Amino acid sequence: RRRRLYLAWARRWLMSRSLADAAATALDSNPLGDEESRKVEKPVANSARCIELARSLFGIEPLTGSVRDLDSYDDRNFYCKATSSRPELKAAADCHACGDPPGSFHFVVKVHNGVESLSPGFIECQNLAMELVRAAGVWCPRALPSLEGRQIAFAEQPLADGSVRRHAVRCLPYRPACLLGSALPGAALLRELGGVTARVSCALSAFDHPEAHRTFIWDLAQTAAIRPSPPP
Repeated sequence: RRRRLYLAWARRWLMSRSLADAAATALDSNPLGDEESRKVEKPVANSARCIELARSLFGIEPLTGSVRDLDSYDDRNFYCKATSSRPELKAAADCHACGDPPGSFHFVVKVHNGVESLSPGFIECQNLAMELVRAAGVWCPRALPSLEGRQIAFAEQPLADGSVRRHAVRCLPYRPACLLGSALPGAALLRELGGVTARVSCALSAFDHPEAHRTFIWDLAQTAAIRPSPPP
């Protein structure tokens, strides 16, 4: 019995090493370098710059005192209440109308890090995925069109070292809500959660895009490459 237990442990350990080796090989081309670059190339921006970008790129007018810098890992995200004369930014399906003051809407202005800004195809992949989820009847943000009619705009923005880069910028509708962890649990909520999860899975089951195939350390499949599992 002890020998059988040892052999079972040995098989598990060898399997874990094989997975780690395979994942490490996938990352050998640029081990964690891409992730480090994302943090280094996080753009420097403030509320005043958010207002400039909102006006010049998307034609929205943030209300005084409404701009708020949101937490972000490697991008810069700003929430704001804003008005706009552009009907394409005020679709009822976006559920982002704000009653105070009337005629205003909730938006997020997102300035992408330097790494993703060099690969607009990856941002396009995100936009297409969001559209599929929305088409399945699940509320999801969408990339709102810029004044030039593009879902991805660009603007020059400095990095922490003072160098200036061309960064991708998106504007998205923001729907006020609470986090799932803040909601009271119950059977109805769990049924709704299961239904939404199923619709998202079905909507994306056949989705593919060239930029969706990449090595990304936040992918749980890469965990073993970052910190190989010790023997049990």
